[in-house]
Amino acid sequence: MIGKGYCVQADLEKKLQAEILGREPGNSILTCIQCGTCSGSCPLADAMDAGPRALFALIRDGQVEQALRSNTSWYCVSCYQCMVQCPQQIPITDIMYLLKQLSLEQGLVPRDNKMPDLYAAFERQVNLFGKVSEALLMADYGIKHPLDVMANAAAAVKLLAKGRLHLVPRKIEAPRRLQAMIDAAGQKEHAR
Repeated sequence: MIGKGYCVQADLEKKLQAEILGREPGNSILTCIQCGTCSGSCPLADAMDAGPRALFALIRDGQVEQALRSNTSWYCVSCYQCMVQCPQQIPITDIMYLLKQLSLEQGLVPRDNKMPDLYAAFERQVNLFGKVSEALLMADYGIKHPLDVMANAAAAVKLLAKGRLHLVPRKIEAPRRLQAMIDAAGQKEHAR
């Protein structure tokens, strides 16, 4: 006899699978031919617990929770090598962003993953200044992860000495235009 909890979980996985496969860019997962070119061209594939093609197979097979708990999308550095090499022209990097978003929404981010905190600090920087100040970004991130910041302090001092790290954010030319773009992107996201 299958327990009620299993049915609820299966229903949630079917719902998430339909959400991913039913919209751009997730629907292109169905065109993946499982060639492995994406994983072979990824500079961080060795750090991932599953390559993009394995993630796509999990999603197609209905094992969406396992895919969302994977570290794969969080290791994507948006280098686009996978997309350039993909014979099916699948927007893999865009799918990784979608999977990160769903992972956050469903509370399925791996416990040891600090990237959501870095992304949140990055977003706050862009919203406040229109661009990122590395020093303020690390200060913001460092509130939750002070040991990470301290581990990179020597590199920060060297960058500061060479004029490659700025303590005060530089202003952008048209902050209102940027804010209009951010607002439009938010409205587009909420319309989905």
